[in-house]
Amino acid sequence: MTPTDLFNKYLWLVELLSHGRQFSKAEIDAYWKVSEFGDGKHGIPRRTFIRMKEAIFDLFDLQIEYSRGNDKYYIEEGFTERHKRTRQFLLEAFAVSHLLRENKDLDERIILENVAAGSNQFLPEITAAMRENHRLAITYQSYDMLTAREFEIEPFALRYFGHRWYVLARTDFHNSLYLYALDRMKAVEVTNKTFKLPADFSAQEHFSRYFGVMTTEGKMETICLKTTELRAKYLRSLPLHHSQKETTPNCFEFRLVPTPDFLNALRAMGTGVEVLRPAWLRKQLLEEAKELVTKYENN
Repeated sequence: MTPTDLFNKYLWLVELLSHGRQFSKAEIDAYWKVSEFGDGKHGIPRRTFIRMKEAIFDLFDLQIEYSRGNDKYYIEEGFTERHKRTRQFLLEAFAVSHLLRENKDLDERIILENVAAGSNQFLPEITAAMRENHRLAITYQSYDMLTAREFEIEPFALRYFGHRWYVLARTDFHNSLYLYALDRMKAVEVTNKTFKLPADFSAQEHFSRYFGVMTTEGKMETICLKTTELRAKYLRSLPLHHSQKETTPNCFEFRLVPTPDFLNALRAMGTGVEVLRPAWLRKQLLEEAKELVTKYENN
């Protein structure tokens, strides 16, 4: 059985027990028999079920609970925001995967976004190293490197952004944590060397000051935007950053470090957004707009 097959089975069980649903083992088996994984006759073997529960906890930090009172299994709904995002990511991935498998005849009519080639090929090695705090030996070539380099990293966290996976890691030659894109890795090997993850490290906290993957030593600022009604609807349905607040109708406030990733997000909104504050950012985007107009007028 391939890792993909196992992953899909884990997602199937997560989906079944989500949204407050509770099922006995017999009821789970009944659904399993008629699922794409079942044979119509047999349920999930007890030992396999236990391994699935353990794997779901290890991989996704989701605990499948058992209630002796009604002999049913369920996923605790008291999720933190991080757990909610994890579950949403998993369920959406499962929904798309299931949709594509069930509608292979519509393959030419279902269009997906491109994902960077090789973006997730080393996830098993990286997560294995993270679990036991082992250093990784990688062969890496970023876009600005003429040749690949071999060195070791201490993997602290994984980050998914812009259809790419990144690993946040410490190396022997960087003073601070650095992000490495998985699609630029040529080889990855888990070593026997261990490292100590700082007791106060929090991946969530590390990225909370930023939008995207670019992190700088810049200071946090309050960014105020005015948007069109249409753009406001998009921002309400999918906030750009956890600090986003709608202060007045169609006016949004953010508290973060304005990194290039965030500025690119503003540029992508075009005329649908206007920066009100800070003044330096408003001026910078104005100068960029003038430069762009000049380029088009001169050509």
